[in-house]
Amino acid sequence: MAKAENHGGKSPSLDLHGRCILYVGGRQQQGAHFRQVVEGMNGRFAYHDGGMEHNLSRLSGMFQKADVVLFPVDNISHAGQRQVKQLCRQLNKPFLALRRCGSGSLLQALEGLAAC
Repeated sequence: MAKAENHGGKSPSLDLHGRCILYVGGRQQQGAHFRQVVEGMNGRFAYHDGGMEHNLSRLSGMFQKADVVLFPVDNISHAGQRQVKQLCRQLNKPFLALRRCGSGSLLQALEGLAAC
C-alpha cells in the first residue's frame, strides 16, 4: 500500500482517479478538511451526517453519484448505519466501515482505495 505524504491535506502520490467518495457520519466540521484531502487525491467528495441533522431520505439520491461509501462506526446513528449498508447492497456500491471518524481512518481508507 502506498504511503501517504502530508502536504497541507493533499497526498499527490495517491490518485483516486476521479472517484466520488461519499462520507456518511462523523463530525460535520471535518467535512471541509475531508473534502480538501479527497480532492487533493484527484477524487470527488460528498458528505451526509448520517441522520444527526440531515434527513436520512437524502441518502438514496447521494448514493447514485458515489463510487464508494465510507462511514465511521463511532459517529453515525444506528439507523444511519443500517440504511447505508442496505442502500449499498441494493445499489451494489462498495462500502467501508471506519473504526473512527478522524483523519487517520479516512487517510488509511483512501490509501487502500487509491491502490485499487
